[in-house]
Amino acid sequence: MFPIIWRYLLSQYFKVMGLCVAAFIAVLLTSRLDEIAHFAVLSPTPALAAQFILLQIPYILPIVIPVSCLISSILLVQRLSKSHELTAFRSCGISLKDFLTPILFSSVLVAFINFYIISELSTYSHYQTIIWKEELRSTNPLHLLRNKHLMGAKGGFFNSLGDSKLGKNAGEVILALPNKNQSRITLFLAKELISDDNFFEGTDVTMITAMPSGDPDSFDHLLVENAAKTKTLTDDFSQLMKQKQWKIGNDYLTMEQLLAKLYEEQANGFSVNDINCCYSEIIRRFSLGFSAFSFTLMGLAFGISISRTHSLKKILWVVLLAGGYITTLFIGKSAGQNLSLSLALYTIPHLLIISLSAAVLYRVNHGIEGA
Repeated sequence: MFPIIWRYLLSQYFKVMGLCVAAFIAVLLTSRLDEIAHFAVLSPTPALAAQFILLQIPYILPIVIPVSCLISSILLVQRLSKSHELTAFRSCGISLKDFLTPILFSSVLVAFINFYIISELSTYSHYQTIIWKEELRSTNPLHLLRNKHLMGAKGGFFNSLGDSKLGKNAGEVILALPNKNQSRITLFLAKELISDDNFFEGTDVTMITAMPSGDPDSFDHLLVENAAKTKTLTDDFSQLMKQKQWKIGNDYLTMEQLLAKLYEEQANGFSVNDINCCYSEIIRRFSLGFSAFSFTLMGLAFGISISRTHSLKKILWVVLLAGGYITTLFIGKSAGQNLSLSLALYTIPHLLIISLSAAVLYRVNHGIEGA
């Protein structure tokens, strides 16, 4: 009898979890629609754009899977409680432990899968999408100018007030770049900027720059230069604007690469902060992978109802615990240099979830409403 019941429970658990994962993926892809559309315009082939969309999925799965496990387990035990199937199971001699065992073992399997996604697939997809975006942007000066992160790093500003076509031309352009030699700002105004495969052209270009005067009590001298048309090689302008170096963070590395980096930093005597960041990233991945199990346990514990009246108190507890864990997850990532703090932020929520869930299940098993 047990295999039949277990198949029934697992089929319901995985069916709801799969639907939740698909729904979350659809929502998160929709939220990144602007970025996807922008890449699709830049992409030379539709196949590359399709690969870019698919690579967004592993990057969002590590958070989606635990939340889907939580929702699936809650809905499963709530439905069994309301339809009195859970009562029928227990009247047939099936204990609460026998009822929960297959679901918890399945959640352990899901946790291993989630850890693999975090350590291998998610890091690869994150790294590959960044590489593709940088390569496509570097081939077109207008894309470089519209890159807010790059312009922010350069200390510049770009805006187009006229008619523009993405990657082709921009009208009524305002471009401000820092002049580090003079500690001033250089302002470029152009009627139109046009970009093609080989050249970057400007029409009715005005350059305004300030030069310090010899007298400290006087105002700066303004130098205004007008040009009806300018032309430069696309590669030259791209090399000028691109970042000179690009640092690969720990979240771009697979587990094997991260461990190799950790051993190398320890052998070469790197700073304690760099080594702590590697340890913190490893702990974060284990914590996020393990969350599939802890969230399933929390859903099973707080979803069971043995009373005639249904209270929302348990759902509030679930929201607080799940929201608290996700919050500490992001705080712990920003506190990676403090190993003790990040370790506490990644592990204490799991201990709290497991202890509270075990206490609720103990009370339910003795006929007392859990929360």
